[in-house]
Formats: sequence, structure tokens, C-alpha cells
Amino acid sequence: MKFRIYSSLPNNTTYIMKSLIRLSIFSSLLFIGLITNAQSTSKPAPTAAVQGPHMTFTKELIDIGKVKRGEKKSFKFEFVNTGTEPLDFEIVSGCDCTTLDWPRKKVKVGEKAYLDVIFDSTEKEESETVDVDIYLRNINPKTKKPFFKIVKYKFELIEK
Repeated sequence: MKFRIYSSLPNNTTYIMKSLIRLSIFSSLLFIGLITNAQSTSKPAPTAAVQGPHMTFTKELIDIGKVKRGEKKSFKFEFVNTGTEPLDFEIVSGCDCTTLDWPRKKVKVGEKAYLDVIFDSTEKEESETVDVDIYLRNINPKTKKPFFKIVKYKFELIEK
């Protein structure tokens, strides 16, 4: 029985070509991964105008973090009018622990505005997620009823 022994090193041309192909594939996969990650982590741009009233919030849930009982925290919900008509606020409401201020004038299409919130934890006994109800005078074209939206904030109640 005769055995033929081959060199463990391929000839230079084959080795170089295989290396270049592997490098090209690796680079392509890395590039695609970076692009995909960049697209998935970027903040979505406001969508094209939605028929009727529509608000696009920067955050619909705000975590105000740890709060001591009796402490007050102030923060804002930022939004843009991405609908096709000015937004006309009827009322914005929350629980007794929440003091709210909202735009009294109509918010023009494309305009940025805020809902100002002051949270008072004096009467709270546990951590919670709180709803903020937004009622507009505008009519929702889908439901034929006044426009309604809910945003939320949450907190973690800690001992003093």
C-alpha cells in the first residue's frame, strides 16, 4: 500500500484567494450587523401626518425613578402634532397625586408642545404606574367621538 503525503500548506494562490473570500464575507456580515443595529436603536422619526388629530409622544411611559414618600417630582411629556389639524385640548386628568398643565391654545400641525406634570407622593403607600388621560375637542375620524389618549408614568416608592 502506497501513501501519498500532501503538504499541509496549500499553494499560495489558493490560500490567498480563500483568505480574501473569508475576509469579504466577514466584512459584509459585520457591516450588515452594524447597519441593522443602528436602524433599530435610533429614535423613530414622526410619521407622515395622520388624518385628523394625532399626537406623537417622545415617551408614552416615563419612569421617574425612586421617590420618597412626601416628595414631589416635576417632569414633562413632550409631543408633536403629527395629525392634519390643530389639537384643541378639552382636559388632561390624572389621579389626586398628579397636578397637570397642558396647552390652552391650539397646537398647530407640526408644532412641539408639552404636558407638565407635578407628582406628589404624600398619600402614596406603594410603587405604581399612573395614567394621564388626554381629552381633545377634536373628533377622531375613525370613532366619530372626541379624541382620547392615555400616557403613563411610574415611580418606585422608597422609605425616607
